[in-house]
Amino acid sequence: MAKKKPASPRKMPEQDRSRATVDVIVDAAARILVKDGYDAFTTNRVAEKAGVSIGSLYQYFPNKDALLSELMRRHTTDLEKGIEAMVARAADAPLAEVIRAAVEHNVQSHLIDPALHRVLSEEVPRLGKLDWQAAFAERMTHRVRAAFEARRSEIVVPDLDLAVYIVTRTVETVIHNAVTQRSHDLKSGALAEEVTRMIVSFLTGKPLAAKRSVRAAAE
Repeated sequence: MAKKKPASPRKMPEQDRSRATVDVIVDAAARILVKDGYDAFTTNRVAEKAGVSIGSLYQYFPNKDALLSELMRRHTTDLEKGIEAMVARAADAPLAEVIRAAVEHNVQSHLIDPALHRVLSEEVPRLGKLDWQAAFAERMTHRVRAAFEARRSEIVVPDLDLAVYIVTRTVETVIHNAVTQRSHDLKSGALAEEVTRMIVSFLTGKPLAAKRSVRAAAE
């Protein structure tokens, strides 16, 4: 049985010039994926598109799966920023506002480049478990739990760990799938609002009144 090639960067850049080179390579990879798809995606094409030698590309990425892994890692880094902001506000802002802000940030992160997101959604499962995913999941679980712990008196779910699991999986799965299945609801804000209402009701046991739509408010 052939040994699976690593799906992670060979090294991470430390100097500004090296970081700029990696950014150009990753950007070229994203553009090729969006335009031509995974089957036409090769390290040679990425190097040519980026204007670097194949040797320079291989300094950082041993294969095209490593490039895919880095594209996904950057996407999850954007999601992580939203969770960090939620934790920072958890002790002061109303719970519904905290949840809404986190959900809306997640939506916006998925809408930055929906065409790329669609390709990654279809191709990344081929890679199997990526090196950084377990650490990311652990950080997210810890931060969401910290936010819920700060509002423990408002949360009626007895098992806080279960609440964290249900909320994080629900938000990511629903929004992730909506990029390809209900993008109009993502863009209008309707999906973010309904997800917010669902989560707040689940956590507090109390219904959250729906916000008036832009159309209704204008009437």
